[in-house]
Amino acid sequence: MCVRLVDGSEREGLLQDESLRVRVGAAVRVLPVHEVRSVHLAAATSVHEAEVLASGLQALAASSGKQVEAATEALVDLGLPVLSPLLDSYQDTDAHEPDPRYRLYERILPVGADALDRTLDLVRLADGTALRGHLLTEELHLRTGAGALVAVPLATIRRIAVRQAEVVRAFELQALHDCTYVGFVDTGLVVKPTSSLRAECDGFVRLSFAEDGWATGPDGLLDTLPGKRKLQEGFRWGAVLGRVGAGGERWFVGSHCERAGLGEGRLYFVINDNEHWQNNIGSYRVRLRVADVYDIGDPR
Repeated sequence: MCVRLVDGSEREGLLQDESLRVRVGAAVRVLPVHEVRSVHLAAATSVHEAEVLASGLQALAASSGKQVEAATEALVDLGLPVLSPLLDSYQDTDAHEPDPRYRLYERILPVGADALDRTLDLVRLADGTALRGHLLTEELHLRTGAGALVAVPLATIRRIAVRQAEVVRAFELQALHDCTYVGFVDTGLVVKPTSSLRAECDGFVRLSFAEDGWATGPDGLLDTLPGKRKLQEGFRWGAVLGRVGAGGERWFVGSHCERAGLGEGRLYFVINDNEHWQNNIGSYRVRLRVADVYDIGDPR
């Protein structure tokens, strides 16, 4: 298990508790830990988190590129306390995507998990259910790798993630929304140095509407049109790429990829393109199998 604290640090160890107690409406549910994927606490921000929240939202409004990606990842890790100030930041100006704040909302809340009461915690279960309620378990007990038993009070916790032997999921990469200069798809998975993955991708995208010379599958364009550069930032146009962490180096996925030694961080996928993304259409299907991983969100 990995516990993220309100000071931004994380503690990892073997959970000694067999269940978590959560109040959902008027009922108290006792959830076996093996049925839980992640828990996200909605308690007020700490001093450290308040600084992350303020600087992150400011970066999203004023910056672009790597700064936005790093700020977004930090805000997603902060989670539910971002929701109210994020909603307040929206303005109905007939703006169109890409606005990174729209995707931020989706990454914080799974489908159907929003609620009128924004103080409710979020519990994601292995069967795909998202519960909103209040975590009642007052502290967690972790056995660290060094053998020490550590008690972690609820008041210090922002997120709980239960380590999974394997996670299998499928999602789409849309050429218009999920390309390099618009946004990466966050798989909702956090990998560790011991993690490994297998990805299978299929589909067809067009990077210039009806111009067939810019149409491709997940491996990307093998031959570009005369006079056009063969690679875009070192990779084939339209190819599926992966990345670990907002600042991580990209690597080729294509139609099939098996990879270990991923490092540590959130796992992302994207379609390779340049700043002129407005003429993209089509999508890829990605079927992903990751071993020894934390599942902390849905693909968004």
